[in-house]
Amino acid sequence: MSKNRKYWKLHAKESLRGNWGLAIGGMLLSSAVNLIGNYMASGLFPGETIPALLMSQAFLFIVSLIGMIFSTGYSYMLLNMSRGKKFSLGDLLYMFRNQPDRVLVAGLVLSLIDTILMLPLNYWTIMTSPEAQTLDAQVSWLQTAMALLVLGMVLGVIFKIPLVLTFYLLADNGEMGGLEALKTSVRLMRGKKWKYFVLELSFLPLIILSAFTLYIALLWLLPYMQAAETAFYMDALGEFDRPQPEEDPENSLPEIHPEDDYNAEA
Repeated sequence: MSKNRKYWKLHAKESLRGNWGLAIGGMLLSSAVNLIGNYMASGLFPGETIPALLMSQAFLFIVSLIGMIFSTGYSYMLLNMSRGKKFSLGDLLYMFRNQPDRVLVAGLVLSLIDTILMLPLNYWTIMTSPEAQTLDAQVSWLQTAMALLVLGMVLGVIFKIPLVLTFYLLADNGEMGGLEALKTSVRLMRGKKWKYFVLELSFLPLIILSAFTLYIALLWLLPYMQAAETAFYMDALGEFDRPQPEEDPENSLPEIHPEDDYNAEA
């Protein structure tokens, strides 16, 4: 029987208990690739000429694909953590040792979807210009740009939520190809897309409150969110309905009772 977001969050808290340092460290290391890439791009391709911009974007695209390999390794680490297995920061390199091209194929497909969804906005911002126009024309241009941005985001939710389990599947199945993982994610998400959307939406108040900590709280919130998403994936596979095998007592998770006192929605 499928669980609910309260159960997924409880499972996330239990898996992170005593493991926050590694979870935060893994998140920072997997995210550092894109940050370093952005810094390098500005140094390697200075200026605003078309060739420089094209080279910079191509470089950042390659860096983003490498970042996906690290991020999938982080998913592997969270899966091991959530299942009570041994895990370490070395898990971040797991996909580099297990056919990383599978991640690249899936990443290329997802990047293509992003590009298509944002084509209207990109066309509008590049091919039209609000400069040298009246104030009313500039306001109208901005309103159109905002509408196209919202449209792209809504379409992104519709088309990409069915694919959210892709990288978990790749981390969990060493022989599964990128396209097969995309198809399997779509199949597993049937009847679960709204539950996943509500799960993500439930973190919004905490994200807003993190602004009062200068977003420092995100260091704890983001691993918590990803651990809950990991529990969602495990539930989609039906793992919580299976008899649990005997595990290493030092690494096993305590039994979760939704009626416990710490079952607040946060």
